[in-house]
Amino acid sequence: FPYTTLFRSHVQLLTECFYEQLPFAVKMAIDGEELSFGALLHDIGKICVPEKILNKPGKLKKEEMELIKNHAEMSEKILGSIYGLEGVAKWVKYHHERVDGNGYYHLKGDMIPVEAKIIAITEAYSSIVMASSFKPSRTHEDAVVILKMGAGTQFDSELIDCFCRISSQKLKEATGEAMRIFEKFNFAFPG
Repeated sequence: FPYTTLFRSHVQLLTECFYEQLPFAVKMAIDGEELSFGALLHDIGKICVPEKILNKPGKLKKEEMELIKNHAEMSEKILGSIYGLEGVAKWVKYHHERVDGNGYYHLKGDMIPVEAKIIAITEAYSSIVMASSFKPSRTHEDAVVILKMGAGTQFDSELIDCFCRISSQKLKEATGEAMRIFEKFNFAFPG
């Protein structure tokens, strides 16, 4: 649970940095506050997945992977049941879609909400640069290379170009802020 708090805060802060970098036309088409809130809560459905599976080192069994994949739909159900978050719920469900159609629900390209595409990129960046129970952290430079390799297949190429123009300093500051939030959370809820 504490690691997921760190990860969600990190994705939210990265998404806020990304929103600032977006072209004006894209910014006008989406609500920055909703995007930030959705980034923070995009994985809320993971509360329905046993912690031992979420933190399992090594390869997941097929049935464990299905439980993990189900978190996107559960996130939609949870957020969709809250008045005013119905729109957020719809695109949070699709944050694991790939522009080539090989995601959880097999949506392609423009069928995927732009907000879901943005969160997919910030979530991927976060998962690369943050350590977890099953992998060590990687550098900003590694993350940029990996994201660029996924442009056009996993990620929207134009959005990847936009994200990769964010200064490494700004992204590192977001990581530092996420760590400060995490430390406050652990102080407030020891255990």
